[in-house]
Amino acid sequence: MTFAEKLKLIRKTNNLTQAQFADSIGISRGNLSGIELGKVEPTQLLINCVSLMYNVDKTWLTDETDSDLSALNGSTNILALITKKYEQLDDKYKRFVENQINELLAMQEKSKSE
Repeated sequence: MTFAEKLKLIRKTNNLTQAQFADSIGISRGNLSGIELGKVEPTQLLINCVSLMYNVDKTWLTDETDSDLSALNGSTNILALITKKYEQLDDKYKRFVENQINELLAMQEKSKSE
């Protein structure tokens, strides 16, 4: 199974349109279409992004001899999962999460400037 076929399968497993899926991984719908058709080669950055966002092993994604679909069992859009859980929190816990994210962003910015 090719990378293009696996990518399309991940998108369909998550019930996303090309536009939604492309947006979630930071590319244009046209670029996604080209990749799904096998006309455009994926970059390592794209492979990493798909792997992280949809909880899929990078080796499985790129290994055309591996057609084991059990790798898709954990395939979930991490952002959607986090958003769903966040929405269940009370306001005080939402503020706590927001403060933690702000602290992480500050730490990240500090490490970039060092």
